[in-house]
Amino acid sequence: MALRPIVVTGLGIICAAGRDPAEFWQRLLAGQGGLAPVEDEAYAVFEARYAGQVPDAWITSQLTGSDADLDRTAQLALIAARQAVEQAGLSGFDQDRFGIILGKCQATPDAAGLYQPMHRTQDVVAERLGLGGPRILVSTACAAGGNAVGLAKDKILTGEADVVLAGGVDPLLFGTYAGFAGLQALSTGPCRPYSHSDGLNLGEGAAFLLLEPLDLALARGATPLAEVAGYGLSADAYHATAPDPTGRGGASAVRRALADAGLTTADVGYVSGHGTGTPANDAMETKVMRVVFGERAGQVPTSSIKSYVGHTLGAAGAVEAVASVLALRHGVAPPTIGFDDDAEPRDLDFVPNKARPMPIDTVVSNNYAFGGNNVSLVLTTPQPPREYEEFPHREAVITGLGPAVGAATGIAELSAAVLAGREATGEAPTLEGRTFAPRSLWRHMNQLSRMAIAASRLAWEDSGLKLPRKELDDVGLVFATGAGSAESTGGFDESIALNPNKPAVLSFSNVVLNATGGAVCQTLGLRGPTTTICNGAASASIALDCAVEMIRAGKAEVVLVVAADEAVHGTAQPPGEPVKGSGAVAFVVESADHCAGRDGTPYAKILGTSHLPDGHELTRGIDRLHGAEPALTRGLERLRGTEPALVLGTGGAGEAAAVRAALPHAALTTSIGLAGDCQAASGALNLALGALAVRDGIAPAHAGTPEEQGGFVTEPELGAPVAQALVLSESPGSVRGAVLLGAI
Repeated sequence: MALRPIVVTGLGIICAAGRDPAEFWQRLLAGQGGLAPVEDEAYAVFEARYAGQVPDAWITSQLTGSDADLDRTAQLALIAARQAVEQAGLSGFDQDRFGIILGKCQATPDAAGLYQPMHRTQDVVAERLGLGGPRILVSTACAAGGNAVGLAKDKILTGEADVVLAGGVDPLLFGTYAGFAGLQALSTGPCRPYSHSDGLNLGEGAAFLLLEPLDLALARGATPLAEVAGYGLSADAYHATAPDPTGRGGASAVRRALADAGLTTADVGYVSGHGTGTPANDAMETKVMRVVFGERAGQVPTSSIKSYVGHTLGAAGAVEAVASVLALRHGVAPPTIGFDDDAEPRDLDFVPNKARPMPIDTVVSNNYAFGGNNVSLVLTTPQPPREYEEFPHREAVITGLGPAVGAATGIAELSAAVLAGREATGEAPTLEGRTFAPRSLWRHMNQLSRMAIAASRLAWEDSGLKLPRKELDDVGLVFATGAGSAESTGGFDESIALNPNKPAVLSFSNVVLNATGGAVCQTLGLRGPTTTICNGAASASIALDCAVEMIRAGKAEVVLVVAADEAVHGTAQPPGEPVKGSGAVAFVVESADHCAGRDGTPYAKILGTSHLPDGHELTRGIDRLHGAEPALTRGLERLRGTEPALVLGTGGAGEAAAVRAALPHAALTTSIGLAGDCQAASGALNLALGALAVRDGIAPAHAGTPEEQGGFVTEPELGAPVAQALVLSESPGSVRGAVLLGAI
């Protein structure tokens, strides 16, 4: 029996080919592209000047009041989000059950030119629409939009949300344009994917799909537009920017998506391709088609929407998913426009130049990205209601810890540092003395990737896992970061300021936030489901949540979660805030069955997770800890009772009083003294310390300040392992997280 059917009931889009879904579809059918020379004279320094721009009038005509004062990224996202909600006819919904998952590739500059947090756009949309459910910012570069749709499906299946807005957004930014020009990846005219692969055009836009369960949609009288039947993620583990020419990673994503949907290649009627127009991508995609579909490859129509709108980066997967839903609804495959009549290869069908009416019941939408991230969505014609199984509960455990922070490199050093009361606030980890990656790779890496790889190696070794290469193909990776590489971003921005025609292309390849996760996959040879989470300091606990969902859904038995961030040198330290630090922390998450099958020794089991918009009381976050096993309820009773319990907090202002009010018998501590504020890595360090407390009964001593109430850990040796540890995280103004760990 299949899982609960999840359907699309609303679409929203604004891009170079249309200001709403109706206009977008009309232009696709007419073969009317939106690629044109960039009017901004700043772009005159580049030889290639074609891009997919959204006319300003399309934005101003749909925004009024304070919305008109938002930055361009937020404006694009808000327009598309509102369209999707309006088409779905959604009103009177439970705000706490309405989530948003946004794909985004680029950080958005504010009015002063400083980068906003990656999650800021998502927070703006959630605040304007009153969304109080889960929030996830996924940043797998050009695969992010499709990735967001897949994660949204999971959030509904787990029961954390009833409705989720899933999509992507990115504007046209000068620096990104310069980076692609420096890679010589831009076409001097409108791009012609699959036929004249001389380069891509960048574009801008936003797109959202509104997802909800079929039964709830029908109960409120909504019209299902398509079913999100399945999705698949994979990693190339090949190169920072170039796709694997064998097509192995792309083919794996398609196969996983079809398996998730319970379908075969024979069911696929149309493929919405990534189709950038670059030689490497187009050649790889033709390889994927042949590998996946075999002799039937030439009979499956495939086209590229980027021939209309350009490459919209983080929005691309969502834009193409909207086109895929419309293709299903209308029974028409949109064409690849600008297609050469004499193009090769002739054995594949790229729907050249003219839309093709045809029966379509199943669409596969593919996206590939810098960093080696691949995603495939399977969208189908909605089916009648049917019986379904609940999302399975499979116990997940933490089996390996790998800290690389100022106080310690490796779990043995971390335990010693905790017992000795050593503090290393603001210090960087020491990575000398051993080899974590081949020197040919190591010497070209930035510091963020080096820290993440070191932490990942240490966690893997600590877990005792010894898997053959074939099984590594199914090991998942979730990378968490608040801001990505400050080193690479700063170096790239400086090179653009000096000469936009001579950008630091090596730095550019590491500006995308998923680059570090890609480097970990490449170094360790991991090709399983892979994604990158960017929700500030709450990123690590959200990443853990995603890892547990991968395991529960049967997408992986082993998932490596790694979080890394670094301090920006030369910036002033705000008064009263913790000292900024640099570090990485990784942990191995396994299904309990897999761990038992290899006689592994876990640290702790993951009893539940909870993520709410910041502003909710801590008590509410604890009450909404998500988990299916009965032991969770008993665990909460113990947390509120008299049994000893440990809380690892963020060290934020007012947190101690909130913990005292919610959990008066719990002892409180934090990891801040061991490394300083390392954003996502601090959240991961708290999780590692929580696992240590559960297994070994140790935790950092933390006296607190005179203004705070008592109840802190005063001695690192707790006397006995704790039954449960509650780990808190918070991204101010965005998301608050809680993870409950329990003894085995």
